[in-house]
Amino acid sequence: MSTAMFFSLLLNIGLLVLIATLLTKIPIVRSMLLYDQHSAGCGVMLAVIFGSISIISTYTGVRAQGAIVNTRVIGVLAAGLLGGPFVGMGAAVIGALHRYLFDIGGFTAVACAISTLVEGLAGSLFSRRFKAGKMDSSGVFFLTFFVELLQMVIILLVSRPFTAAVQLIKLISLPMMTMNALGMLIFLGTFNMVFIEEDSQFAERMRLALGIVEQSLPHLRKGLHSPPDMQAAAEIIFQSTSCSGILITDIRKILGIKINSELSDMEDDTVLPPILASTHDRKPTVFHYAGKGDPLYSILKNHMIVAAPIIEMNQITGSLTMIFKKHWQQSQSDLNFASELARLFSTQFELSELEYQKKLRHKAEFQALQSQVNPHFLYNSLNTISYVCRENPDRARELLLTLSSYYRQTLENNSYMHTLKTELHHVTSYLELEKARFEEKLHTEIKNDLQISCFLPAFILQPLVENAVRYGFDKSGNRNVSIYARMENHLIKISVSDNGPGIPESIIHQLYNGEHYGGFGLENVHKRLKSIYGQEHGLKIQSTDSGCELYFTIPANPDPRYEEEYGAARERELTIDNGGINYENRSY
Repeated sequence: MSTAMFFSLLLNIGLLVLIATLLTKIPIVRSMLLYDQHSAGCGVMLAVIFGSISIISTYTGVRAQGAIVNTRVIGVLAAGLLGGPFVGMGAAVIGALHRYLFDIGGFTAVACAISTLVEGLAGSLFSRRFKAGKMDSSGVFFLTFFVELLQMVIILLVSRPFTAAVQLIKLISLPMMTMNALGMLIFLGTFNMVFIEEDSQFAERMRLALGIVEQSLPHLRKGLHSPPDMQAAAEIIFQSTSCSGILITDIRKILGIKINSELSDMEDDTVLPPILASTHDRKPTVFHYAGKGDPLYSILKNHMIVAAPIIEMNQITGSLTMIFKKHWQQSQSDLNFASELARLFSTQFELSELEYQKKLRHKAEFQALQSQVNPHFLYNSLNTISYVCRENPDRARELLLTLSSYYRQTLENNSYMHTLKTELHHVTSYLELEKARFEEKLHTEIKNDLQISCFLPAFILQPLVENAVRYGFDKSGNRNVSIYARMENHLIKISVSDNGPGIPESIIHQLYNGEHYGGFGLENVHKRLKSIYGQEHGLKIQSTDSGCELYFTIPANPDPRYEEEYGAARERELTIDNGGINYENRSY
């Protein structure tokens, strides 16, 4: 009988281990067990779960001399240790009531019900110590052994006739105390092992992802602007993982690709639309199957595709796509890994974009200042003023003050954002000096519809106006430069137009494709606008043989990223207002 009893308890313990493994797969149970803080509803759920485990242990027990040899103590005691007093006592009440009702009037019904409550109380009392890591495996073993010993004592005290209770204790005490103590270690160890295994897998994946990012860092610093660097990053990922292929894209084209020979179809641009479309919801997408005629059909026959979006400044700027060989059991970790790697790439791209934007800002301002403060411009201005001195000293004095104001604005202002009024003030100072130089050959007009007030990057207009003055003249040498600000479809459109021969198509093509064409002014304006407002807000050019219009659109609402800059920009606008000059609508 003793051997059969040991075997029955062993089977019960195996069942409990299976139940524990299944419980660790339920997200809400995992969350409640891993994190001590949970709502009353979650506590009730845990109590019911562990109470149910004790009920199952009762049903699967083996009868012996009017008693039931079982592993009920494991569910109740574990409830207290893992879930705390509320869960432990809740599970104990459920298990005790069921044990009493299961065998009403039975020889040990009352004694076993009482001992179940004691077991729940013991687990609750030791819960804090267990969760704090102050109770090791030996502590759990001896606690279980002790509460089982208490059960034997309670049976002797409560069950009658006493002689029958003594005979029962002789039969069941050793198997139940030793096997349940060992079973408790195995049951808790199952929870711990699954959590440790998952933590280990997650840590390994994160270590791998961080290692890839670290190796790719020199390439990621250049952002998505450099296809050669994205190609190098794709090769690093491919060499570091077991995937069959890697694609790094922007929102239009493949920037980097590394694939096995069997995935040559991935090089076809037709695979991009479904992949890029899947990133619109900002979540990673898994492609398992595709019908005939689908561009992904040949790939998905033997592989699965995981596409994760790359997000910078809350905008989707590209995707990281990984291709894995199909197996009978596809791991969720592949999806998680691709998602985490894309998130790390996004963070690095965002940081690199901020750094790139900062450098671009400094470079743009430097180039703007360089073109404005260059000796040639200064020489022309002073030379013009010297001639005016002979004919109109008052006008010469005005020009000297304008020149002084112009250089003060240029050299002293290091802010990133201006109001439109401040920007027009600066441009007007520049045009007034050029007007003195070209006289009747230069005609300018500044028009601000509805007195629009907005913020825009500092010195963003200066390169456009300078380009119009320098190159926008007709065959007679006349220069007609117009600056307009107006509302269009809830956006503010700001344009600079001239009557010159236009900009060569080759330069426009190079500008739009990110290629350096030899100049800096328009290129810097184009990149600054895109980096601040997004890809669709770059510089637009409409050029003909009889004139050229350079324009851009910006959102009417201020960008919260530059809130601090706006305060300083408003103060500068007040300074201009106090000067009593209206630069919003002016022709001369």
